[in-house]
Amino acid sequence: MSQRTRKAVRFLSRRMTVDPTGQGIARPVVRMAEGGVAIGVALIILSLAIVQGFQRDVRDLVVGFGAHLSVVAGDQGRAQGTDRVAWADVDTAALSRVPGVRHVQAFAQRPAILETRDEVEGVVVKGLGPDADTTFLLRNLRSGRLPHLEPTSDVLELLVSESLLRELLLETGQRVRLLLADGRGEIRPRVFTIVGTYETGLQEFDAEFVFCAIHHLQDLSGWGITARIRVSDRVVDDLPGERYVQVSATGGQDRLQYRWEGADWRGAGPHLLMGRGEARVVVSDGGETLPDTAWVKWNADSGGIPEVKMAGGSSRHYIGGVELRVDDYEGIWTVADSVFFAVPYDLDVRSVVDDHPEMFQWLAMLDLNVELIIGLMVLIAILNMASALLLLMLERTRSIGLLKALGMADGPLMGVFVRLAVRILLRGLFWGNLLGFGLALIQQYTGVIALDARSYYLSTVPIELDLARICTVELGILFVCALAMFLPARHISRLDPVESLRFD
Repeated sequence: MSQRTRKAVRFLSRRMTVDPTGQGIARPVVRMAEGGVAIGVALIILSLAIVQGFQRDVRDLVVGFGAHLSVVAGDQGRAQGTDRVAWADVDTAALSRVPGVRHVQAFAQRPAILETRDEVEGVVVKGLGPDADTTFLLRNLRSGRLPHLEPTSDVLELLVSESLLRELLLETGQRVRLLLADGRGEIRPRVFTIVGTYETGLQEFDAEFVFCAIHHLQDLSGWGITARIRVSDRVVDDLPGERYVQVSATGGQDRLQYRWEGADWRGAGPHLLMGRGEARVVVSDGGETLPDTAWVKWNADSGGIPEVKMAGGSSRHYIGGVELRVDDYEGIWTVADSVFFAVPYDLDVRSVVDDHPEMFQWLAMLDLNVELIIGLMVLIAILNMASALLLLMLERTRSIGLLKALGMADGPLMGVFVRLAVRILLRGLFWGNLLGFGLALIQQYTGVIALDARSYYLSTVPIELDLARICTVELGILFVCALAMFLPARHISRLDPVESLRFD
């Protein structure tokens, strides 16, 4: 096509919508076509923004109860006591240096039962330490405060959801009994004080998770061995008034073994304290569990009270695993591969998708809804534009016949109407972007449209504007619609110049 022909095509495409008489249908048809495209584009922008915002916010809620990635025992859940990981086996400093990792924290998580005088409820207790990122819990805190997470705190404190608090008929500040089975299956009841409540709107998780300090959960889980020395007066061989030492120990996987240092003793005792001395006992289970140590120092000649010292148990050397928060959810699998090679072979790296597959499958299905909306809007836009183009060609039939009679080929004539269709599309895209982005920004900054959190997990309609994705979709719409306009434009080739000039 020559330069002169291209100029003619541009000029004619502009003049085809001009109606000097004011009685034609060209201008109203063009305006209606532009309006249809604008409404379709606005709906596509809002659909993309709402669905992506919903996926982001719900995903953040699920991640808030855990993390993007977690390092746990490789055979977790398939054998007794394998829900523990030794602190020494996890190099948290090395994990923090993995590219893409934002935060690393230890955690412990066990099923338990909350018991009140009238109600019983099954829960999942999650223990957090001083290294925990509590931003999520603080953001969703509704009353009270978070439990003290420092290992020096011996106060048993619990954070529960408001829905669970209502179900148990309790209030903040009241006490509740927590029943938890240790590694041997023995129930260990403890009384906790409810110091705060939270509410996220994710009902399945709110009704399940309660939070406490990790060192309380370590002790209750019985992951390690706890040795205790008790000194008492007993009567042995009719010798009253003599003082004896007795060792009691809990935990471990097999029969406990007692190894004394500093005294010629065997087993747990009782052992007679004579003279002056100091002894240490190391309690183990044959190597499966880290041992624990206790000391006793005495002076039987002076009659003083023996001094007893205990290490506090080896449970504090075990955790449920390590959680990792990443910078970008889209890069979670790349980070997971790097973390996998940074941990020992007997540990497993799990993602939040592995732990909650049904939730993420549901979120992924929302993309299908957006694709259907985009497909329908593109189809409607094509039909709308094709109808407008045929009406314009019908109104300009005599002009088309005159141009053909003057020697203009079918190709340039088709180009006139395709170019006209592209102009209509571009104007529709402009007004559609203005309308779509305007409504999206109003909702994003004001939250004027509210939701029922019990049904939708969120209290307001979420918005996330992914400019790259929106631009890609709009360019695709422009290309597909422009290409589709060649079909109605082919009607020009069927027009006979003589018959067209007679058309009225």
